[in-house]
Amino acid sequence: MLKPLINIIVLETMASPEIIYSVERIREKVLENIQRLGSVEFEEGINWYSEDSYEKSFVVGVDSSYTSRIYKYVYLYLIRGVAVPYGDHTGLKRCLVSDSDSDAHFIAVPAYETEELTGPVPPPVRELKKILSHRAKDLEINVGHRSYECVKEIVGEEPLVMMDGSARGFIPYRFKEREIRRGFPLIEELRKSWESRIEIIKDLSSRDDLVFISKTQTRTYLSQKLTPYIRVNEEKLKILVPDVFLLNLYLTKKNIFREGIRAPGFTEPVIYENPDPPMTITIFYAVFERGGGMFQISVVGRKDLGIVKEIYRRIRYWSPGGYPEPLREAHHFSRLRYNDFIKLLYLSGIYIESGREVLET
Repeated sequence: MLKPLINIIVLETMASPEIIYSVERIREKVLENIQRLGSVEFEEGINWYSEDSYEKSFVVGVDSSYTSRIYKYVYLYLIRGVAVPYGDHTGLKRCLVSDSDSDAHFIAVPAYETEELTGPVPPPVRELKKILSHRAKDLEINVGHRSYECVKEIVGEEPLVMMDGSARGFIPYRFKEREIRRGFPLIEELRKSWESRIEIIKDLSSRDDLVFISKTQTRTYLSQKLTPYIRVNEEKLKILVPDVFLLNLYLTKKNIFREGIRAPGFTEPVIYENPDPPMTITIFYAVFERGGGMFQISVVGRKDLGIVKEIYRRIRYWSPGGYPEPLREAHHFSRLRYNDFIKLLYLSGIYIESGREVLET
């Protein structure tokens, strides 16, 4: 029964037999590693707090998306950031904030640098991509803060701002001046926008009004807490495993997640000290609905269990499907499609060769 199915796949995707074989090898490797990790044991434990309650409050969901294209001599990008307020007040429509950012960086420059060079030397392409990510985070924090202030003014209550991503992703300044080409004019502007971003994060976090919610996690914060290991020739071999997989395994073994089905609740918080800039981050993992996904929640500052519980309840109220609806809607509104971006460039009279035209016809 398997051969006809494989033949159909080959015909429909034009995949060669060696590609199908390589995919089978990937499958075998995945199953092998899952089986191996299933034998993980733990030296320590972590507290899980089952929680069915929720707390109604005003919230703001924030997300952004961006698209870019490298042409033969210019790098173009477009960013959209959206903040969506939620709550039972008709005036909140005014607090929906949508903004955008864009730029064009020319990358065709002379092969020499002299004092007579009149124009600024642009950064290399790898730095341009970092600029795009930097500006997207600036835009998210900015629209989130504007919506926050609007909601607070209208309803007289401070909303909870939910950001898509992790606190560690928003805090660092990723540009080292020694890595930037001489004459790079944006370095001061980027530093100032980052400083403004950090000030907003600190201000909202001091009131427990800002949380970061991450869907995908590869961090290993809980490995130090749980101390996982496998036995090899009767010896304990300590291992590092991504938190969500590790926590799922631990809670299933403890029969907290019965039959492997996740239940609403959250972990005790763990503390991470960000080195540069020095900032304390409180991290916990949460499930908002039975059988739902597990998400990493991070908050800037040292938060106790009571604050963590309050934050969890406020998020859970807006997560009937297991994921915060304000973030889902912000993602939907902010979405930029690459093909739409290219069409808009053409409609605007911008046509620049990328070199890929021969493959796109």
